[in-house]
Amino acid sequence: MFSAITLIFGFQFTSLHAETTNPVPTKEYVVNDYAKVLSNSTKKQIIDKEKEYQKTAAKPQIVVMTINSTNGQSIDDYANDLLQNNRWHFGKKGLDNGLLILFAYNGGKNNVRISTGYGVEDILTDAQSNDILIKNKPLLKSSDTSDVDRGIDNVFQSVSKIISKRYANKSLQQIKKDQAAKKRTNMIVFIILFIVLIGVILIVIKIAKNNNHHNGPGSSGGDSSWLLPFLIGAGSSGNNNTFSGGFDSGGFSDSGGGGDFGGGGSSI
Repeated sequence: MFSAITLIFGFQFTSLHAETTNPVPTKEYVVNDYAKVLSNSTKKQIIDKEKEYQKTAAKPQIVVMTINSTNGQSIDDYANDLLQNNRWHFGKKGLDNGLLILFAYNGGKNNVRISTGYGVEDILTDAQSNDILIKNKPLLKSSDTSDVDRGIDNVFQSVSKIISKRYANKSLQQIKKDQAAKKRTNMIVFIILFIVLIGVILIVIKIAKNNNHHNGPGSSGGDSSWLLPFLIGAGSSGNNNTFSGGFDSGGFSDSGGGGDFGGGGSSI
């Protein structure tokens, strides 16, 4: 009898733990107020905006989630793990236009993160996300639930304006055309930077050879070849704080899309 009770409670504890680390979406999907922070007014605005987005060709999605704890993880790691789960893939495939606003009490730390998709990170950069969070930090970090609710609502309104501007009154064809143009621009910038890097490397090599020639055989004075590894490393490094693509068409009521998330955005 005791073993049976232990087994039942053990199963319940395991299920509870799994629920907090891998929450099940609510029927509204875009509003997941597990920490009981959001007012009915804030929830309605988020849901109304989702209904509006679902009528567009692009079907972007902004999911707002509040939780009590990230269970010892940083909010960045928690968000990244969360977005790798099939339950939380949202946005539209090929457009990468999903976005997550995550709030965690974390024992009074009140951590908040904005995670953006590739399709919107050019109009909502990490720096812009950070500016939005910093602007609302006094509210978000407050011990008053009503302040936190207003802070989250402000963050949502700020990002939704940017998302709406990107996709308002545009056909799917035009959106894909704009995105293709953006990719071409990024490729051109990459090629230019690569050419510049190669030019710098060649100049350094030439300077090193000239210095060795002036200093005579066997002399190591003036050798600049030691700079090459650093230059090559600088050319290959980049901002890894990004968000992987591949969203499916965003649903509503009880489902999202089918995309994969990486780890871009900003947090406080």
